Amino acid sequence: MSDYDQSRAGMCAAYGCPLFGTVGSDGRWYCFCHINKPAALNDSITRMLREELMSIVESTIDIRRCFSSFYGNEAGYRAIQRRLVEMDRKDLLFNADGRDTPPTPPSGRTMKPVVKMWLMRLERELIEQTGKLGEQERLPLTVPTAPVIGPTHATEHFSEAANRLVDRLPEMGR
Repeated sequence: MSDYDQSRAGMCAAYGCPLFGTVGSDGRWYCFCHINKPAALNDSITRMLREELMSIVESTIDIRRCFSSFYGNEAGYRAIQRRLVEMDRKDLLFNADGRDTPPTPPSGRTMKPVVKMWLMRLERELIEQTGKLGEQERLPLTVPTAPVIGPTHATEHFSEAANRLVDRLPEMGR
């Protein structure tokens, strides 16, 4: 009997990943976020996709599900827009300027190339966000200090104090 999980057919081979497996590697199919990443990061990437980026994940799946054409399916387009607005990511809307123009013009002509570019923007955002996992932040080579308040050159103040002391020397010698 095969140990292949039929319910996961077409999905990424990383356990629990919600994305489609789109890139083959070693007889398995991985999503664009898991491919070429160390296996030790699989759980972290999947967790980030599910907990922090699920609205973008669901949006990419919906666009792929409708074959990059929302002709006759404006509700699907509206659901994606609503999801991204609720996530406060208006920069990822179909029109990055925030205008709500559906991808199917009134003429009925489909805009597959433009929708595919939108899909690439969403997928690029997922790649960038998950790509930050496993990177160690650089430690600063210098110790950050607060700005200096007050005199920065002691010689000016030292000479004033020295002059006062010299002026008082005759008094001290009496």
